[in-house]
Amino acid sequence: MKNEIINVETMIKTVKLFAGATLLMVAFSSCYENEYGVVDLTMPEDNPNVTVAGEYVYNHPCAMYNEADFVRVKKMLDEGTAPVEVKTEFTNLKNSPYTLLSYVPSPQEEIVRGDATGTVAGKENYAYAMRDAAAAYQTAILWKLTGDTKYADLSVRILNAWADVCKRITSNDANQMLAAGCQGYTFANAAEIMQTYSGWNENDIIDFKRWIVEVFASKNKDFLDNHQGTNNCPLHYWSNWDLVNMCSYWAIGVLTENDEMVNFVVNYFYSGAGNGCLDNLIQATFDDPLESGEQICQNQESGRDQGHASMSLAVTANLCQMAYTLYQDNQSVPQLDFFAANDNAIMKMGEYIALFNLKNGTDNANATGQWLISAAKMPFQEYKYCIDCSCKDKNHGADQKVVADDESRGTVRPGWEILYHHYAKVKNLSSGYTYTKQFADKIRPEGGAGDGRYGSNSGAFDQLGWGTLMLYQK
Repeated sequence: MKNEIINVETMIKTVKLFAGATLLMVAFSSCYENEYGVVDLTMPEDNPNVTVAGEYVYNHPCAMYNEADFVRVKKMLDEGTAPVEVKTEFTNLKNSPYTLLSYVPSPQEEIVRGDATGTVAGKENYAYAMRDAAAAYQTAILWKLTGDTKYADLSVRILNAWADVCKRITSNDANQMLAAGCQGYTFANAAEIMQTYSGWNENDIIDFKRWIVEVFASKNKDFLDNHQGTNNCPLHYWSNWDLVNMCSYWAIGVLTENDEMVNFVVNYFYSGAGNGCLDNLIQATFDDPLESGEQICQNQESGRDQGHASMSLAVTANLCQMAYTLYQDNQSVPQLDFFAANDNAIMKMGEYIALFNLKNGTDNANATGQWLISAAKMPFQEYKYCIDCSCKDKNHGADQKVVADDESRGTVRPGWEILYHHYAKVKNLSSGYTYTKQFADKIRPEGGAGDGRYGSNSGAFDQLGWGTLMLYQK
């Protein structure tokens, strides 16, 4: 397997994905010995913003979840000791339209998202990729939790079909970069699980890795480096654009055991130029106006609309979960704990979004009841989006003075289980996640793509979902 990974890494360098990797040259090397052997790590101890250039241990699977997670959940399910919410989500996953054993993938030569003029497809067709990526991921999880190789074989068929047929992601506008991110990290997470399946032919694994690096990772890196060229300032694209591409580049780096890719995302999270960087993602910190004693953090998209603000939070939760999974085998690199960064800033960002979007009704779609807080009482720091910036188009800027009280307020997305589980159960914090807990409790079991609460358009596929099944503990 290591030789295969080396081949993929050689290919990555050939296509020049790492132009600009000079930021990785600053390093302080240290070694430690653990059960996996001696590992050479770059370990900036004091300042989370110094350049990280680690060499990592990869105990596959180690993207969203590791083997211990799957073993723990499978044992609970087999013994009947799983909480009822976990059992219910397990049943829901088995009934998902994307886990039917009769599911047939629909690979496309081009994935087109955005203006399709002049493309081979002639129309926007990324929905094929988003559905098939979700199917590959969901069946991969079911294989791990049931041991039924029929799910494994279906997941592999989907992954192989796309690697065999698809040649590029394209459109005549920037929207193709959203497909590169959202579908990239979903495909990569499916493959990360499935590369532990003995029934996936080794040559097919190599081909898949080559494909996802060439087609997806190249787009991810180019976007994060350039943000579509000199016409745009680095802050032109909203945080979710950066975040989905960071997720994809990370997951592909883990899949291919490429330290440079992982390090790039770590460094971008702490000091990147775009809105996926934590300092740009978090705009302001306030005391909770409902006087819980907590602090809440305004998101970069909080003045835009609540659908996108919620997406930003959900994708951030996925990114943090993947980073923390790798951290568990690489604890000498504390920067991998994105959840802890800047005094648990992600927890506080979740609290801001949860507080503003929660209703006091009891339905699990958050559709009934009254808002916990009025828009007038919600603190907001003025946000000047692309005003007096270096963008060549000076007509798109916006001066946001209040939180967005729009029609998408109250949107539900899977991801709250990740945040609640981490801060309440992993970190064992006694407070700080009041509204996150309320949101997680309300929509549990949270499900994912295929759950009617999330619809059938792209919003249902922006995040991986199924966190109740994998994480929930009484």
